[in-house]
Amino acid sequence: MKKIALVLLSDYSKSWIDSGNLAELSEASKLTVFGSPAVIGKIQSLNLNLLTRELPEIEASRATRILQMVSMINRRSLSTSFGFRLKRLMFGELRVSPNIEGRSPRIHALAYNLKRAIRFTISHPVETLAFCAPIGRVLESQLRARFEKYSREKFSSFNFSGLFDLVLLPSAATEDRIYEFIEFLKYSKAKTAICIENWDNLTSKAILISHPDYVFVMGDYCKNHGEKIQALLPSQIVVAGLPRFNPYRTLHSRSSSVSTRDTFTILYLGFSVPHNEKNLVNELVSLLENSELRGKYRFLYKPHPVRQKRFYESDRVVQTVNIIDDNLGITGPSALPAINERHIETILDANVVIATPTSMAIESMLLGIPTIIDATDDGVHRTTARISLESYLHLRDLRKIRGVFFGQTSQEIFSELQRHYFGMAPTDRPSLENLIESKDTSYVSHITELANRI
Repeated sequence: MKKIALVLLSDYSKSWIDSGNLAELSEASKLTVFGSPAVIGKIQSLNLNLLTRELPEIEASRATRILQMVSMINRRSLSTSFGFRLKRLMFGELRVSPNIEGRSPRIHALAYNLKRAIRFTISHPVETLAFCAPIGRVLESQLRARFEKYSREKFSSFNFSGLFDLVLLPSAATEDRIYEFIEFLKYSKAKTAICIENWDNLTSKAILISHPDYVFVMGDYCKNHGEKIQALLPSQIVVAGLPRFNPYRTLHSRSSSVSTRDTFTILYLGFSVPHNEKNLVNELVSLLENSELRGKYRFLYKPHPVRQKRFYESDRVVQTVNIIDDNLGITGPSALPAINERHIETILDANVVIATPTSMAIESMLLGIPTIIDATDDGVHRTTARISLESYLHLRDLRKIRGVFFGQTSQEIFSELQRHYFGMAPTDRPSLENLIESKDTSYVSHITELANRI
């Protein structure tokens, strides 16, 4: 069996432990897992057939983070997502002129944008200079030379040479330590592979400032983005799905258990970035209450587990809406749900899902639940669902899927809900084969196939 190292520089337990990937990989290879004491403690409690090694605390590098942003600024024309991300970083989420009655909100919005721009310029002086193309290219060249030298020195105490056939690095493409470690490993005989955590990582998060030998991506659309935006060779890209979505490979053929219920169940899945979805939920409930569906439906609202602050959003949803929030008090990536039976049943319990453009829209479609994409505009935020669908390349890929309905107003979404209730909506399941690989037996099967080739 091949000798594989799994280096967890962040806690990706839900993608590797909860998903079953770690257990399968431990049986298919001679596996050694490197991670923080907390992560290693979790793994050791499982009694799997693998070795563990604790990683010392690795300091973040400001110079590497600057190189990441300068590289993105220099290549922002390659992806509308980069330009959109930079605009958000510089000016924040609130539009300069929100569609809110009164003079006060407009003054507030203008002041907010101005303060954000000033704060960005003061806290990121080097990155601000990089917006001047000639200066940006010089800065990147200097920072890259420093990055290569620093990476070799930073990990000089690590000995990976000749010990492993493949080193796996799960990543959201933003961690500076990942790129430093890849740069260091270029001087060893081990092949390296980044296992991308989510579908937006190659198009909007960062430029891969150090290329591994291989990159595992979600689907063919992501592969195309990797070639065009990240300058990866086709031979470097492995289409493998997402590690956290591994449980759906055996569950995507299940049908909802609610098809024969009298109560029509609607599940709304919220957005992570600012989008006044509570306002939309209240509008939809008002439309439902004033229609023939009154008393015949149940409305569930599941906020995004990493929900960001909103401006001018309703304080609450109407009392008839059932709120599903399993992460009270938990913030950040650790709030992302494990894909377990409870999580899956929440989706399967719906007759129709209204999903903001997030990966949970993919989950509901994988499970065969009719899915309406919220493509509305709240008139307040830069990141509202409609603008995000237009600006983020990975979200544009949703538009390529035949049979998916995009509701641009509350009335359009309500009308589509009526069509589903009365059995007038199409019943064909959208084909996701180009968006996400989910047909092979497991995510790990792609890893072992690659390891056996090299």
